[in-house]
Amino acid sequence: MKREAHKAAVRGKIISVARKLFLAQGYQKTKMRQIKEAASVEIGTIYHFYRSKEDIFEKIVLEAFFRVLERTSHFAEGNKLLHLACELSWHVHTMAQHAPSAELYLMSYNSPDIAAQLLINQIQRSKTIFGDRFPDRTEEDYKIYAMCARGLMQSISLQAVGGTLSDPDLIARESIQLVFKIMDTPAEETKAVLGALAKLDIPEKVAGVLKTAQK
Repeated sequence: MKREAHKAAVRGKIISVARKLFLAQGYQKTKMRQIKEAASVEIGTIYHFYRSKEDIFEKIVLEAFFRVLERTSHFAEGNKLLHLACELSWHVHTMAQHAPSAELYLMSYNSPDIAAQLLINQIQRSKTIFGDRFPDRTEEDYKIYAMCARGLMQSISLQAVGGTLSDPDLIARESIQLVFKIMDTPAEETKAVLGALAKLDIPEKVAGVLKTAQK
């Protein structure tokens, strides 16, 4: 039992320090040697748990998307559409406010393995949000929707990395409207969700989380 607990602690420490390094200086500039030194472990220990730096990155990215999902659920108070809007807005403002995060987003969407897992997650998420509304939608319908949403976020991350994401509030609103339109959400309902979203001040909440994450 103690041995397993020790292994879990070492894995967690590697992920924790790698996350901080990725956020501070980006994926490309972070070397395995830096992760080794920051985690105070041998390089062989890292490779015992993770195949490569990309393997570490994949673990961090999937965990990060889950954290955003969990965090934004508290703002939505059970409203599935508002939860989705908060989630999309959170991602956009994170990319806009923090260049290393924008790079990590773009890399995750460009990675075949990570993108495939994110697509599976998004399909399931879409069913959770829209399944009761559209019981006749097929798996292929949800897959197409998920691919559209992923392509949209990939494009936004590319703009953020290139420094052309000039109005994240506008981008977030228009992205939400587009995603809702694809899933045939009534215009009045979309308007109500956007009104509720505006009151939550997602940009300020994102700034607070980013500040804490970089300490």
